[in-house]
Amino acid sequence: MRYIYASVISFFMGSIPFAYLIGRAYGKTDIRTVGSKNAGAGNVFHLYGIKAGLLALAGDLMKGFFAVFLSEYLFGYEPFELVILGFFSVLGHVYSPFLRFRGGKGAATTVGVFLFVICNALNIKAIYLLAILIGIWLLLLLVTHSQVVSLAVIFPIFPLLLFSFTRDLKLFIVTAFFVVILEYFGRGSFKRELKASYEKYLKRFFRT
Repeated sequence: MRYIYASVISFFMGSIPFAYLIGRAYGKTDIRTVGSKNAGAGNVFHLYGIKAGLLALAGDLMKGFFAVFLSEYLFGYEPFELVILGFFSVLGHVYSPFLRFRGGKGAATTVGVFLFVICNALNIKAIYLLAILIGIWLLLLLVTHSQVVSLAVIFPIFPLLLFSFTRDLKLFIVTAFFVVILEYFGRGSFKRELKASYEKYLKRFFRT
C-alpha cells in the first residue's frame, strides 16, 4: 500500500499548475492559449519576463523535488524507487487534473526529481555530478540559445553519467526509461526549438 500512497502523493504534488497560476497572476491569461501554449515555466519566461519565469521555474522544480523527498521521508525508498515515484509527479505535471489533463512538458519537474535522487544516492559526491551536468548544460545553452534543445540533448547523457557515479544498474535502467518517455512527451517542442536554433544560431557554425 505504501507504493500506492506515495504514487498518489507524487502525482498530485506534480499536478499543481504553478506556471498556469503565475500566468494568471501576471498576465490575467491562460498560458495554454498564448505563446507556445505550454503550461510550463519556459512559456512564462517568454510571455511575462524573468521574474515571473523564475517563480514558475522554482515552483515546477520544487514540486518534483518535494514529491520524492516526501515519499522518502514518509516511507523510505531506494534511489531507483524514487525515480519511479518521481515519474508520477511528472505525469501529474503533464496531465494535471487541475487543467483538465492538459499540462506542460515536465522538464523542470524532472530536474527537481533528479536533483533529490542525485543528492540521496551520492551525498557529497552529488556536487561533482551536478557540476558536470550544469557545465554541459551551460555550454549547450551558449551554442543553441534554447533551454528546450539544451535539456533534450543533456537528458540522454544523464543516465550514463549517473551510472558512472553510482554503478547502480537498477537506477540506470529506470532513469533511462524515464528519459525516453520524457523525450517522447517533448518531441514536438524539441523539433520546433531545434529548427529555430539552427536557423538563428547554428548556421553560424554549420554553414553549407
